[in-house]
Amino acid sequence: MSEFFYEHVAIGMKDLVFWVFSDGRKGHEKQTVGLTQAIKSSTKTSVTVQRIAVGTSVKKLSELPKPSLVFGAGNATHLPMLMTKVLFNVPCIVLMKPSLPTIFFDLVFVPHHDVCSNFGNVHTTRGVLCPIPDVCPNSTQGVILLGGQSRHFHWHTESVLDTVTNIVNASPHKHWTICDSPRSPDNMLNQLDALPNATFRQWRTTSESFITELLNSSSETWVTCDSVTMLYEALNTGAPVGVIELPSIRKTNKLARGIQDLVKNNQVQLSRGGYSIGTGLSVPTPGQESRRCAELCLNLLKLRKCRRIVTI
Repeated sequence: MSEFFYEHVAIGMKDLVFWVFSDGRKGHEKQTVGLTQAIKSSTKTSVTVQRIAVGTSVKKLSELPKPSLVFGAGNATHLPMLMTKVLFNVPCIVLMKPSLPTIFFDLVFVPHHDVCSNFGNVHTTRGVLCPIPDVCPNSTQGVILLGGQSRHFHWHTESVLDTVTNIVNASPHKHWTICDSPRSPDNMLNQLDALPNATFRQWRTTSESFITELLNSSSETWVTCDSVTMLYEALNTGAPVGVIELPSIRKTNKLARGIQDLVKNNQVQLSRGGYSIGTGLSVPTPGQESRRCAELCLNLLKLRKCRRIVTI
C-alpha cells in the first residue's frame, strides 16, 4: 500500500523550475547544461530553467518563479546557491568539489579524481559533467587532441609528436584530424612530417563548436593526458579513447590518479598499450554520467515531495 502511494506521488510532480547559478566560465556552463539536458530528457514533467548570474540582487530573485531546485558549478556560485536554499527551502546541488563543507549541500557531484568529505550526499562522476552529445560516429574518422605545458605533467614535444605519428600510421584506413590547444608550443603542428591521412588544425583557426562537432563524428579519439577536460568530453561521446602519456611532475597527481582509475576500469587505453585501440574497452553510452546524475536529482525531488505529503 505504501509503495503504491509513494510511486503515485512521485509521478504527480508539478512543473519544475530550476535556478542555475553561473559565474560566466564556459567550462562551468557546459557542466550545468549537461545536467539540465539530462534531467529534461529523463522526465515528462515540464522543466523551466532560469539562468542567474552571480551577483544578482535578492530583489530580482524574488521576482522570478519560485525554484524547485537550485544548482551551479564554480566557487563563486556556492554562497548564492546556499542563500537561495535557505530563503526558498529548496534542495541545492553543487557540481565539482565545493569550497565550502559538503554537508551544506543536498547533493554534490565530484569528479572521481577529487577527494572530499562525504555525508551520504556526495556522488563521484567520471570527470566533469558534459552536455548530451549529438553523436554520429564515422568509422573512417579519428581525432587527436594535443595539450601543452601544465602544472601536472612534463611536456616533451618530440616524444608526443612521435606518438602521434605512430597512431596515424597504425590506422592508415582512417583520416585523422590533429588539433593543438592554447597551451601547445608555438608552431608545434608544423614539426609533424607530412602524413597522407591526416589534417592539422590550429586552435586559432577553429570555431568554438569545432572540437565538439569533431568528437561527435569520431570513431576513435586520442588525447594527451594533460588535457583532462577534452579527455572526459571525448569519453562522453561513447567512442573509444586513447591517452597519450606524459611523465607526472609530482608523485601525487590527481589527474594521473583519475586516468589510472579509468585504466583500471578498462575505459581508456594508454599509449604504452599500443597505437591502435582494440575492441575490448568498456565504452559508455553517450551522456551516461549526466543521465545518471539527472536520475539522482529527480529522486531527490520525489523524496522531498513524499516527505512533505506524509508530514501533512
